[in-house]
Amino acid sequence: MKDVYEKRGYLLEEFRLFHLRDAAGTEVDFHYHEFCKVLMLISGSGGYTVEGQRYRLEPGDVVVIGNRCVHRPEFAPGTPYERIIIYIDPEFLREHATKDCDLRDMFNGERHVLRPGKADSKELLRIAGSLEQELSGNEYGRELVSRGLLMRLLVQMMRCLRKGESHLPEPVAPKDSRIQEILAYIDAHLTEDLDADTIAEAFYVSKFHMMRRFRAETGESVHGYISRRRLLLARDLIGQGVSVTDACFQSGFKSYSSFARAYGKLFGTTPTGRMETAARESGYE
Repeated sequence: MKDVYEKRGYLLEEFRLFHLRDAAGTEVDFHYHEFCKVLMLISGSGGYTVEGQRYRLEPGDVVVIGNRCVHRPEFAPGTPYERIIIYIDPEFLREHATKDCDLRDMFNGERHVLRPGKADSKELLRIAGSLEQELSGNEYGRELVSRGLLMRLLVQMMRCLRKGESHLPEPVAPKDSRIQEILAYIDAHLTEDLDADTIAEAFYVSKFHMMRRFRAETGESVHGYISRRRLLLARDLIGQGVSVTDACFQSGFKSYSSFARAYGKLFGTTPTGRMETAARESGYE
């Protein structure tokens, strides 16, 4: 059975901030957004699964999630859970990129959780608090100051990554080292003839046992993971100007019709629609 993930949330502005406090827990299925997302955990303990990697969070942790990354929060009911969440339009990040600073890199890494040192965590929360206060008011220059504070916050996060006091915690799952190896194998052979049979044969394991372990560790089926990674690759290729047909086959699909159906289910638009959008963004129309 194919995995179909729900697209949640919407963003009409360049960015939006939420400051939430509750103890209701989370009952959210795996989903994705069209925008990038930053979560700053102020209090509470729980987990977050992003792209098949499950992290155990501590207060002060920062979760960074790129657009279209499949993820799910995991907080038990009864646990106080306070967080700041910021939605960010990827186009906003692109427009503000400079030669020495492209903040899109923060959302394109293989790790998704930053654990700042104590002083850095305090500074990040201070900037986020200033941003929240500015957004809630109606002072002169509110939009300009808010943009500056958001950029300051994101730059400070990137600077934290370069300091010894901050680090990227290891995911607690997949715990199975074999599943970790399989994930790496899939990404390395994504555009080749790849399915559960070929993976099981490559690792000398039972296909059905491997499929069960894969879903238990990542929350996705083998087929669903491969398909989603290929669709994301195809979308990037189309955005770079590759024709829809070439993007289909270069990303590992064998049938254009199955590719088009899967693309529509995941992204809610046709591959051709993505091509037209990419052309407008590139100034070709």
